[in-house]
Amino acid sequence: QAKVAALTPEKRKQLVESLEELKNNWKSTEVTIPELGQPKPIESSQVYFYDVPNAKQSVLNIGYLALAETDPNFYPATILNYRLGGGGFASQLTQELREGKGYTYGVRSRFQGSTEPGPFMISSGVRTNVTLESTLLIKQILENYGKEFNESDLETTKSSMIKSNARAFETSRAKLSMLQDMSTYGWKANYLQDRIATVEGMTVEEIQSLSKQYLNQDKMIWLVVGDAKTQLDRMEELGFGKAILINDMTPPEQ
Repeated sequence: QAKVAALTPEKRKQLVESLEELKNNWKSTEVTIPELGQPKPIESSQVYFYDVPNAKQSVLNIGYLALAETDPNFYPATILNYRLGGGGFASQLTQELREGKGYTYGVRSRFQGSTEPGPFMISSGVRTNVTLESTLLIKQILENYGKEFNESDLETTKSSMIKSNARAFETSRAKLSMLQDMSTYGWKANYLQDRIATVEGMTVEEIQSLSKQYLNQDKMIWLVVGDAKTQLDRMEELGFGKAILINDMTPPEQ
């Protein structure tokens, strides 16, 4: 079933009429979309390593399958993530890995979903010689994030997110994206006001509870792409066992 979203100076009647030819000449075919089962939850963290010999930097991707965007906790989890790694230079990951240590030019974290559950992901590119140090620092930040989150962090989160929401839909493209999201996820026309209310009502205790639920560093996949000769064995110091080299792994049967 096709959907059309449009922002146009034309009246609705004119727009619908202009699409009639497309509708009448559309040759549809039956498509069977296979049902894909949900992956099993991660029981314990594991480090995977993809070898790029002599790489000058390591690419880090750390995460797990988290929430669908339709989940009631998806937006609260997005609020949770702002101070962690979703707020640019206001985020703890950036402040510590880039500003404090100089390990990277950029690091971010995000919850990404659709009508199906999507990943929570931390991603960065770091200098090869600080691959282990970077992952250890990320692990420490995740472990302490909820416990150390305070009123100052909450005020920074609220102020920044409310201000950014006010500017987020100024362009036509942004307005169109909003309409598409409303259609896809069944959101109400005033969902933005509901989100602002959620931000304004958030408490430190709720952030701490969400952190325990969605930021468990011991139940994530830690993927490193870099120079195995110098970095593979070091990754065991992260505390999740010996890193698995995946270059020669046989893909699982579908």
